[in-house]
Amino acid sequence: MTSKILKVVLIISGSFILLLAGVGFWVYYNQGSLFIRLKDLINEKIDGTLEVRDFKFTPFQNGVGFTFSLMGVKLKDKYFNQHKTYLVDAASINVTLETQSLFRGKVLIHSMKFANGKLNIFKRKDGFTNLSIFSPAKKDSATSTKKTDTGTLRDLEEVSFTDFQVYYADSLKEKFYGADFHQFISKVAYEDEVWNMDSKGSVFFKGLIFNPDKGGFLTNQEVELRLSTLYKEKEKKLVIAPSEIESATKDRIQLSGEFDFSHEDRVIRLNFKTKELRLANARKLLTEHLSNTLDRIKIDPLVSAEVHLNGKLGERIPKIDINFDARDFEYRLPVGLLKELSTQGTFTNHADSTKPAEDANTRITGNNVRGLFETIPIHGKIVVNDLEQALADIDCTLDASPSSLNDLLDPERYKVRKGNAQMKLTYKGNIKSFFNKETKKLNGLLYGSVSLNDLAISYLPQKVTIEQIRGDIAFTGEEVRIPNIQIFDGQNNLYVNGRITGVFPYLYLENSPLKALVNIKIPDWQLNWLKVLLNLDHSRPKRSGNSKFTLSALLDKAIDNIEVDATLEAKRFRYNRLTAQNLKGRMTLSTDKIHLRNFSMNAFGGTFQVSGDVNQLRSGRPVQLNVDAKLTNTDVKSVFSSFNNFGQYTMTDRNIQGKLSSTFKFSAELKNDVSLIQNSVDGTLTVDLREAEIIDFDPLLKMKKLIFRKRPLEHVQFAPIVHDFVIKGKEVEVKKMQIESNVMTFFVDGIYSLGDKTDLNIQIPLSNLRKRDSTYQFRDYDPDSIGSNIFLRAVDENGKVNIKYVMKKKARKIPFRAFR
Repeated sequence: MTSKILKVVLIISGSFILLLAGVGFWVYYNQGSLFIRLKDLINEKIDGTLEVRDFKFTPFQNGVGFTFSLMGVKLKDKYFNQHKTYLVDAASINVTLETQSLFRGKVLIHSMKFANGKLNIFKRKDGFTNLSIFSPAKKDSATSTKKTDTGTLRDLEEVSFTDFQVYYADSLKEKFYGADFHQFISKVAYEDEVWNMDSKGSVFFKGLIFNPDKGGFLTNQEVELRLSTLYKEKEKKLVIAPSEIESATKDRIQLSGEFDFSHEDRVIRLNFKTKELRLANARKLLTEHLSNTLDRIKIDPLVSAEVHLNGKLGERIPKIDINFDARDFEYRLPVGLLKELSTQGTFTNHADSTKPAEDANTRITGNNVRGLFETIPIHGKIVVNDLEQALADIDCTLDASPSSLNDLLDPERYKVRKGNAQMKLTYKGNIKSFFNKETKKLNGLLYGSVSLNDLAISYLPQKVTIEQIRGDIAFTGEEVRIPNIQIFDGQNNLYVNGRITGVFPYLYLENSPLKALVNIKIPDWQLNWLKVLLNLDHSRPKRSGNSKFTLSALLDKAIDNIEVDATLEAKRFRYNRLTAQNLKGRMTLSTDKIHLRNFSMNAFGGTFQVSGDVNQLRSGRPVQLNVDAKLTNTDVKSVFSSFNNFGQYTMTDRNIQGKLSSTFKFSAELKNDVSLIQNSVDGTLTVDLREAEIIDFDPLLKMKKLIFRKRPLEHVQFAPIVHDFVIKGKEVEVKKMQIESNVMTFFVDGIYSLGDKTDLNIQIPLSNLRKRDSTYQFRDYDPDSIGSNIFLRAVDENGKVNIKYVMKKKARKIPFRAFR
């Protein structure tokens, strides 16, 4: 049984092979006529000419069927002599005919392979296109009325392109499409008036230009294309089933949509879908204009998106809508880096439905924007309108904890110990260029606030800690407003209000001033940061050059360059031994100078007024102090006590009483501990001392051992002393002055030293021999006409002032004896 079946199979197979061989033999010997028939069939269907330089019959080259290899194929329309452009110019086209159709006398194409050629479609501005070659051919009437065979391609199963270029240029609508098909194969099927085509291969796109002013999509881009399409003849629709484009960077873009040719408008609907595509890679696929626009925004997110394109073939710009998820991107600001950003949002180029789709009608909405400003968490939303201008509405909030702030601060200089800060910011304006250097203003409207909640921060080099900062700050693009900030430095509560101007010019421009105008009220001020204010510690560590410490750099730069104009008020003021009430004044600070203006206070039982400046800060040279001060009706004892007896021990607060009014003006250099370099002092002093009393003053007690032993030099009352003094270093130059007291009258001149160079001449008229009682009236004397005198000298010896008897102008020697 088996053998019989095998014989039947062999007989049938052999018969089929013989049949094919016979057909092939017949085709071989009739290939010329077949080729001519095929060529004539094509020429009958076109309004032009098909030229073939040569052909070969290669049966079964492409499987079952008979293949003709056409060489030097050129297809041209009837106006070729005018434009000299072939519609098809191919080195070779392999056409495989369907075998069974040949038995029926029909020519049906099974497959076509195009190699080393070009398809060049164009449309001129006058409306002519070389595709008119496929319009019904204008033959003679007998031929034109003959029904032609339209089923030649119905059995087509495969079309392939090898190194084949395809170009389409529409000069009327200024569109251009170009691509090189390196190796591209399409599987074709036709059923129920529907063409199905599944294609894949490598394609080099020269560009897809819809608007020459904006540039082309896919310009000079190599892709792997997997395309599945359907063409519905009855509905005149080309449907793109889910397909895929893989770029040279291995990014994949899903593609679907349709071209509806049933309407005169010829509608296009395309959908694209990407997953985790870098914007930098996506920009390579976009137009040059759109790519440059996105590049100016300076972001490169990882994007997953769904793109919906709706338009018409005649439109210059189709409507585009995008839903996107962008993450893992950064944006550089002048004050720091926004990083680890993510957002979900939409894009449209027809935000206003009454206006055409274009860049000026675009809108990008980013909801739920999250990320970090350096190390500080940030969240908010952004809307960008008009890609040409890149006009944005931004709302964001930053929440800073001690740890996030410390990551931005140089750990050798600053440390945030507790509390938190929150910034809320709104910006409406251009984001391609935030700042206009010509107008020195932001290209938009900025406003917001900063809330400081019990923030504590230490400045480590000076071991200074601000224990608490609490309050709100408001800001705009023009200034920073401080309604009320409460600061506690461990001893003082400071209440600050005012404004800061020039912030953004300072950030964007070189040498642009940063200015602050503030009012500071301190109920009980214990001045404990004068050294920090003057910044005299030259041993502080160098500032880190590490770009990580962004906030440190901003703080250091601002502190070094800000110009502060501050009004100070304190109900009570204390510095070392000085105590005052109702302090008021104005202080300005600049890069290398502090200036005090019209400071006044109730002190020493009277009033104290002072102005002056401190120069050469941070210059590397000794700091220069200039003081212009005035005491009015003060308690001299309190003055001496408050100023620590001016650094000397001869006359102290224990020795003197009275009412002092004085003006003094001097300059000096300062040490790092804010004390005076005594040798640098240079100034003048005017003293008006009234109701003065000297108690247990050592030089007078020593004088008593020489003269006037019985007189009460332990407690001496003086007439008003009004005199001018010159101060040089530690020495005070005393021009001859009268000292009138209830004990005696004497004259003094010479040098009084705060060091060890005191050398005073004391002239005591002999008229003092008459003892004075309560009826004695103070009066002025002329030292040169007062009569005979005793001359003494007060000289510093071994750190103590001693009184010696001396001769004057060869005066007659007066023997030492005690006077009564």
